[in-house]
Order: sequence, then structure tokens, then C-alpha cells
Amino acid sequence: MKAWWRRFGVRGVFWRQSLRFAVMNTPIWVEPIVHGTSAFFFLMAGPVRRGVMLNLRAIIPGSNAATNFCRAWRVFWNFAWTIADAARYRHLRTLPDWEFVGLEYFEELCARPGGAIILTAHMGSYDLGAELFAETTDRRMVMVRAPEVDPATREYEESAQRDAGVEGLKIDFNTKASDLAFDLLASVQNGDIVAIQGDRVTPGIASYPATLFGHRTEFPAGPFALAMAARVPIYPLFILRTGRRRYRLLTCRPIEVRRTSRHRDEDLQNAINAWSAQLEQVIREGWFQWFAFDPFSPELAA
Repeated sequence: MKAWWRRFGVRGVFWRQSLRFAVMNTPIWVEPIVHGTSAFFFLMAGPVRRGVMLNLRAIIPGSNAATNFCRAWRVFWNFAWTIADAARYRHLRTLPDWEFVGLEYFEELCARPGGAIILTAHMGSYDLGAELFAETTDRRMVMVRAPEVDPATREYEESAQRDAGVEGLKIDFNTKASDLAFDLLASVQNGDIVAIQGDRVTPGIASYPATLFGHRTEFPAGPFALAMAARVPIYPLFILRTGRRRYRLLTCRPIEVRRTSRHRDEDLQNAINAWSAQLEQVIREGWFQWFAFDPFSPELAA
């Protein structure tokens, strides 16, 4: 593919730039019509659509292809709204409405004298949640993100993050896991909150086996190894879209990653199993906003 064509691909920079233009120039009442353009991506991005449908078949046993086709459209629709809400907040500071579930755990997280780890998933708006957290608490947050696949899109997103310049929020792109691990350990030991997405393994990242919806999968090992090394808890936290510019912040009971045996891998595996059970419960209830566009298990793609 020639370089000039890449900007118009599904992950191309043209669509990010168009989103910014639409957010800056479209009246709020027109938004539902504009989001109808997500139908274009739904129909054109065949492999991505099929990935969502395969995941839905595992999440909702007994579901047929026709029903999951419609359900996949709902996933795309929610994804369009969440990225638009994040862009509207970043550029216009339009604040959505929030409700809290598990407030006692969230307050415990904010009040901790030392560092901690937030483990979340590709649900709701990761960027929006991180920026709001940094602006509504006095805790410094380090948010770990996987870099964009397309180089131009990656450059655009990193530039947008730098321009936003949210005080109390530092963004690290997970390009060199070995180098980043030492930086994150230092951050946690300095009392920072490190936020990581724990439902997807990117190439080159160490992983541990797990089971999700009865299927074999893998989760990144980094968050659990970091929690054990720094001796801090992991707080499962999910950002769920509940309506037009309305979100729910769900904070769950923390997961302790401690050495209780002579076998480090066994202790890590126990923590990963606890995360898998929590993640499965949240996804089962909010499947329509789990933005996993590839099959989460090789068994599904077989």
C-alpha cells in the first residue's frame, strides 16, 4: 500500500483528524446523525467486524450469527460515541455526567499514602477516564498506552496528548517493555498511580495464560509483576458508557499480589485468575462496549 493511501485506512490519521474537525465544528444536536457514519466502518472493516462477532459468540453462548451481527453494530456504535466524547473533552472541555459504583474502593485508592496500580480494559473511554482522574484528584497518574499501528496516526496522537498537557497526568507509550518496566516501578515507588489496560497482549509483551469465557487466552504479565515487585495492590477499574455523555466508573475490590509460596509464577497466576474472573463478570454485563476487535482466544479463530 502506498504511503498516501495509509491515511485513509481504518487506522489511518485522516479519520482522527476528521473526528477533531467534527467535534470542533458540529453542534451537539447533530451528533447522533454524524455518528451514523460509523456504519461505514462497520460494513467496510470486515475482519474487525468478524473479530467482534467471534468474541460475542463466546460471551453469549448459543447466539447465532445474525443476532451477533446486530450486536456487533452496537459495539461499533458505542465505540464511536466514546472516542467522540473523549475528543470533545480534550478540545472543548465538555464534561460528561459521572456516577460511581464501588466508591469506597475508589476513595481508598485516592487516599492511599503510597502508589497503586489501576488495571482496566478496552471499555468506555480510557483516555477520558484518565484525564478526569488526574484533574479531580491530587494524585499523579501514569497512563500506559499501546502505540498506534500506523506511524502517522501514532505521531498525531502523541502530539495531541502533548498539546493537551493535563497536569498530573503522564502518558507512557509501551514501545520497549523492558525499559518501561523500570520507569513504572520507580513511579509506583514514588507514590504515583499507574493505569494499564489488562485485557489484551501486544506483540513483544510478556504474558501469562488464563481462561476467559471458557476459552484459552493470555493477559499481560507486566501489571502483576509490577504489583509484586512494588508491593502495591491492583485496583480493577472500569469506565462504562451508560448513555449520551454519561459514564459509570466502576471500582472493584483490590487484588493483592503477594509472595505466599516459593513459586513466584504460582502467586502471579493466582492474581491473574482473580483478574480474569472480575473481567469476565464486567464484560458479560457490558459486552456492548468491550472494544476487543480481534478474537481474544486463538480457539475462536480456529
